This record gives sequence, structure tokens and C-alpha cells, in this order.
Amino acid sequence: MTRLLAAFYGDDFTGSTENLAQFSRHGLRGRLFFSSAGREAILDMAPELDVVGLAGTARGLAPEAMTREVEPALALIEALDPRIKQFKVCSTFDSSPTVGSIGHVMELARRRWPGCALPVLPATPAFGRYTAFSHQFTRYRGEICRLDQNPAMAHHPSTPMTEADLRRHLAAQTTIAPAAVTLLDYRAPDGGWQALWSAAEAERFAVLDATDQAELQHAAELILRLADRRPTLAVAAQGLADAVGRVVTRDTAERQPLPTTYPGVARLLVLSGSCSPQTRGQLTHFESWGGAILSLPPEEALRDAPGLARRLAGQVAALFGEGRDVAVATTRGEADVVADLSTERLATAVGEVFARLTREVRDAGDLHRLVFAGGDTSSHAMRQVGAEALELVAFDEAQGGHLCRLVAPGSPIDGLEVVLKGGQIGGKDFFTRVKRGTQGH
Repeated sequence: MTRLLAAFYGDDFTGSTENLAQFSRHGLRGRLFFSSAGREAILDMAPELDVVGLAGTARGLAPEAMTREVEPALALIEALDPRIKQFKVCSTFDSSPTVGSIGHVMELARRRWPGCALPVLPATPAFGRYTAFSHQFTRYRGEICRLDQNPAMAHHPSTPMTEADLRRHLAAQTTIAPAAVTLLDYRAPDGGWQALWSAAEAERFAVLDATDQAELQHAAELILRLADRRPTLAVAAQGLADAVGRVVTRDTAERQPLPTTYPGVARLLVLSGSCSPQTRGQLTHFESWGGAILSLPPEEALRDAPGLARRLAGQVAALFGEGRDVAVATTRGEADVVADLSTERLATAVGEVFARLTREVRDAGDLHRLVFAGGDTSSHAMRQVGAEALELVAFDEAQGGHLCRLVAPGSPIDGLEVVLKGGQIGGKDFFTRVKRGTQGH
């Protein structure tokens, strides 16, 4: 049996899908499971795979709930014994001491693997995320700005970013001391290896810089080298998956990368729990092209999720009957953002509505493709929709989106095509493009 290359836990579903997709782009075989509960089945399947992903909900949880969520996943990753272990985080580092604490997960890893190395690699240059001297930068409206000066991050309703230096940001979440492997270290004769190894020996987490694809790949090679020498949990965005995929397949003669085109469908359903300005702009474009937008009141989801799902299913069916595509959204403007409710409680309620709505519309035979927008709500929706896992079907390089297929043997949702979209992903025509398909565009 060939050793599994990578196993990762993703702190939300959209990001987990993106992470698996980056591996798959290079011809690696992978599957994303919705829970670590089916441990034996996952272990049985692993020998046929290169990458095993576990999609989670940690990004929206308080530390105590994170422990219950993440510890079984780390145990399963340990049993899978991959070459590289990853805790997949968002490249915008959504986290705080009380919600989605990345530092808390690092401490859980240290409890399981005493003294394990903790390289931190959040850069994803292809998505406009750059790390320089441990500071995180993003591309916003055509310009590059510090993460704490990006309005979408600085004013995030649950995890506002107030510090772009990731060493300082994490220092509020963990007692583990920080270190840095910088662009200047990469210029040293050893390429920064001693800086990374010294951090690991001192039991510090180390933030690695990367501002372009070459630096990202170099950082990934350092992390692979480290993981081959001592227990390591890479705390990283999807840039690591892309770079590792490139490294391990560059000498492979026969590769079967993901297709980059897919056909359109007759009807599209969009389920959006995203608060980002980018998603709101995409909804506006969707509406301008004839799509109908239905409101999902968060307070009603908290009060009566089953009833709300039934009401929305009837409205969706009627609009489908008129030949229209439909989006169901919690947020159309700043005034719609609900900031005074528990993030976990709200995301769970909205996720339940989305899951019930998906099943009802699919049971009626009208639904073949849908989009989930918003990391936290889509995570809970996917957990409740009734599928075991998903597989990648195609990659839309122009939009950074991935078409997936649900795996749910014996269920009506088996084979349903799904696109999971984070708040910062895609151009204004993202939803209409998913409907029309990428062929000929």
C-alpha cells in the first residue's frame, strides 16, 4: 500500500472543498468526508486515495465546542498516518480567542502530538492573499491592502480582523510562542531551513512568508521536509495544497487533472448565508439577469426552521415553474447583518433551513445543481443534508470555483451537483456562470 500523501481537517466546508480541489487539480485522488464519525469506512477507503479531507465547522465555534469537533478529526488523521497533516484555515485567517480560535487547535495538536511542529502558511497568491514578514495582505478592489484594512475583514460580523501581523493575531489565542520564516530567510544558503527547524526545536509556531507562486512552492517544500523529520501539523490555507500537489506530481508522467469545463443546467438554486460585499454584488448581478431572490429571515430560522424551509420550498417550486432561477439569501445589505445573535446558533439554524430546502426541492425532481455561499452556514447545511462525502467534478479557473458531486448512496441527493463558494470568491457573474456552465466561455 502506498502511504497516504495528505490528510486535512478544514474549518469550514467551502474552504475544505477548495483545499481538496487544489490537490485534485494536479491529478491526485481525493475525497472530502462530511464527518469523522464514519472512521472505519474512511480508513477502508484511504488506500485508494492520495488525499483524505474532513470538512468541519470549527471556524464558527467557541473553544469548548471546537474541542469536541476537532479532537476526533485529529485522532482519525493520526490513524490515517499521512505524509503531511494539515489544519486548513481560511487565507483571511478568520478567527478570534472566542470564535474559531486557530491557536486553540494548535494547542489541541500539541496535546495529541507533544512538541509537534506548527508551520503556519496562510498565503494563497492565486487568490490575492500574500504574506510578507508575517503580515497578511489581500487584494481588494484592484489594490493590495493589509488584512486589517480590508473592509470585509475589518468589519466581519463575528471575527473582525484588527491585526495583520499573524504572530500577534495568534498570540491572543495561544500561549505557544511565535517565530517567523521570512522572505530574507529564503535568500540564505539553506533557503530558510534552519530558521524553520530552529522554530520547531524551540516548540514555536512559525509563520512562513510567500508573495508569489515560487515562494509558496519553496515554503511547501520546507514544510514537507519538516514533516518527514518530526510530527508536524501544517496550519495552512489552500495555497499549501496547490503547492504540495505541484511538488509531488512534477515528475509524474501520467496525470489526470480536473477538467476545466462543465455544461450548464436548466435551473439553478443559490443558497446564500454570506455577509460579504462580494457575494451581495453577485446576488445583484444574478437578479439583473432574471434570477429571483427570496429573503431568509434569520430570526425566523431560529424560531421555526422546518416551517420556514417548507414555505421557501413552495416559493422555489413556483418560481422554477415560471422558468426562473432562484437565490435564497440571508443578507442583501449591511442592514440585514444580524450581529447580536450567537454565530454558532444562527449558522446552525440557517444551515438546517438550507438542508431541508435542498432535500425538498431535490425530492420534487427540479434540482440538479445548487450553490452554497458562505462558509459557516454552508458547513452546517452540508452536515445536515444527508450526504457522506463529495467528489470534485471540474475546476473553473476563471472564477476559482469548483463543481462537486454529492456522495449519498440510496438517497435522492446522491449525485446532486454542488458549488461551495466562500464570501471572497468569484467575479460578479459567478452565479450566472455556474448556471450557464463554462463551456464556450
